[in-house]
Amino acid sequence: MPPPVSDRIPRMSRQPGTTIPTDTLGQILFIGFDGTTLDTATRSLLTRVKPGGIILFRRNIVEPRQTLELVAELHALYDPAPIVAVDEEGGQVSRLQIIAPSLPPMAEIAARKNHRMRALASTQGRILASLGFDIDFAPVVDLCRTDAPNGIGDRSFGQDPQLAIELAGAYLDGLADAGVAGCLKHFPGLGPTLFDSHHHLPTVQKEAAAFLTEDVQPYRALHQRAAVIMVGHGHYPFLAGDNPIAASLSKEVASDLLRRDVGYAGLALADDLEMKAVSARITWSELAPRAVAAGCDMVLVCRSPEAIAASLDALRAWAASGRLPSDRIAEALERVTRMRATVGAITARRSTAPPEQEFASACSLLRDQVGQVA
Repeated sequence: MPPPVSDRIPRMSRQPGTTIPTDTLGQILFIGFDGTTLDTATRSLLTRVKPGGIILFRRNIVEPRQTLELVAELHALYDPAPIVAVDEEGGQVSRLQIIAPSLPPMAEIAARKNHRMRALASTQGRILASLGFDIDFAPVVDLCRTDAPNGIGDRSFGQDPQLAIELAGAYLDGLADAGVAGCLKHFPGLGPTLFDSHHHLPTVQKEAAAFLTEDVQPYRALHQRAAVIMVGHGHYPFLAGDNPIAASLSKEVASDLLRRDVGYAGLALADDLEMKAVSARITWSELAPRAVAAGCDMVLVCRSPEAIAASLDALRAWAASGRLPSDRIAEALERVTRMRATVGAITARRSTAPPEQEFASACSLLRDQVGQVA
């Protein structure tokens, strides 16, 4: 098991009232793009924004060599090199499905006593590491029934918090064994909702005491083992009040609950701001800075070049006007730096075998392991 995130990287000193250079604000963005290569427009956007992270989707992936070369090109594009991530959960969320075997849905693994979660995650991590990815945005720790209509369903380990803790912990450790960082999502829990936040802002109706005891429990148990926690776009009236507001934009959730109550010291990442739960309600001139003001250290903007540019412009405008305090920006950038170092310490463990050889070996092993679990 890796040592706690908070113990690996020392805190950086930060002076109140620090002036933040506006050309560093791109580090707060974690962005995506279209295409399987870097065309002139995409290259220009990336070198102009210099986002702290880049996420690839199925639309960016066609074959192993192309993916390896694309990730390497992204890492070499500017300094500091962006963290490159992917959502490779298994089941219905498998971005590498076209080029590699994937894990079964987490609900299916949880239902089997011979789940071997750490070994499965380690082999999946070897595939990701061989392609150059730094972070896997997994596992999902929402407590959810498989037939829930909220976009989580069988991505979840189920509704038992102790089982979720056991399997998600093994998942994080397996990824780390292979040299890939993991991420817990979607804080503080989207399981007890009826709508998918890609399309609507879902409200959690579960009784407050039960939610805080059960749904938040995986984060309490595992937060020291996660380089990143992704903050979701659910509304929690018992935390943020009756006025509909997503957790990613709520100080009561992204700061008070996550930092003060759970005690998380690592990087908080707002889920994709292009999701309708937030983008249908708030303009791009406010969305990213509001998420940072609430306590998120980075924000995902997963596709639109216009939304990415508008988000950076908004961060700069709010920073210049003081609406986004310099201390909050400095804190966010400090956590980005610490996350980068944490991820670097994890990726240093990965195999030194030739990437093509490691990829083929890990794919073959994962096929065998999945067959044994099934």
